[in-house]
Amino acid sequence: MNMARVDFFAGAFLCVFGIVIYFAAPLTVDEYNEMGLTPSSFPCALSAAIAVLSALLCWNGWRNRDRDAVRQGVDDGAEDGESHASPTPYVIAAIAVMGLYIVGMPLFGYLLATSATLLMLSIIYGNRRWRGLVIAAAVAPPALFFFFQEVMIILLPEASLF
Repeated sequence: MNMARVDFFAGAFLCVFGIVIYFAAPLTVDEYNEMGLTPSSFPCALSAAIAVLSALLCWNGWRNRDRDAVRQGVDDGAEDGESHASPTPYVIAAIAVMGLYIVGMPLFGYLLATSATLLMLSIIYGNRRWRGLVIAAAVAPPALFFFFQEVMIILLPEASLF
């Protein structure tokens, strides 16, 4: 089975799963509303995000259904004389970066540590679109910081070194 079909079916399955959880989450918890958010708010938000992102994955698989079959035929001819690199060094490097992230977050704070980790993990896994990397590292951590700090009222670590 080619990757476009896998994306399509995995996206469809996860989209249905997200929709089911979205409607089932409020039924499983009591409606306690002291600060504006109910206990089902976070599961509903996560399931909505899963449903939307899975629908995008499904659409991407459907959109690439013909391209993937052609690419697979070209790759089959090229694989005869080539060997593929093992993913093990990349996994070890990612684990090391996450260990540094855990150690560095209390020292450098959430924003700086998360930005650096996003950059390092993207580079480890081969992303060389520098403009996109810098934009993602500059926009995603502050957006997540605002979401957790202001919306979910979860305090994130601040820098202790400075």
